[in-house]
Amino acid sequence: MQAARTIYRYWITLIWLAVVVQIMAAAYGAFYAADKLSSQSGPDEQRTISETVFDHGFNVHSALGYLIFLAALVLLVIAAFARLGKRGIWLAAAVPIAVAVQIVLAWASEGQHGIGVLHGLNALFIFALTGYLTGQAWRAHRASEPAPATAPAA
Repeated sequence: MQAARTIYRYWITLIWLAVVVQIMAAAYGAFYAADKLSSQSGPDEQRTISETVFDHGFNVHSALGYLIFLAALVLLVIAAFARLGKRGIWLAAAVPIAVAVQIVLAWASEGQHGIGVLHGLNALFIFALTGYLTGQAWRAHRASEPAPATAPAA
């Protein structure tokens, strides 16, 4: 059980770091697209980029999103083996659910652009949830360590 909790602690930390990189990749994609548009001459209304150019900027963001989803599913299995209790399992289950919702929101926002706002808000939720779980796992680990022996007072 202790080994599973150690794996869980490092796995949730890696997921949280992947979420940070995911947010950075989204920013890269947005600024990449903006750069490709601004490098064109003519009025703003006539500037366009192809879907290929747009996708080039967001490929890392898209691919990493699916990898985070797979990692979140693995997290749930690890959490079950780590015997984190009902609350811990439910919180671990919230991660792949939130990431699945994120993927659906990304797909839906291609047709209804306003849904993209929910994609951004859910990204913040995923960031907060994985950050909370990371902090909780490391605090629990520190609390379970034996206290250092102190020398008797002379």
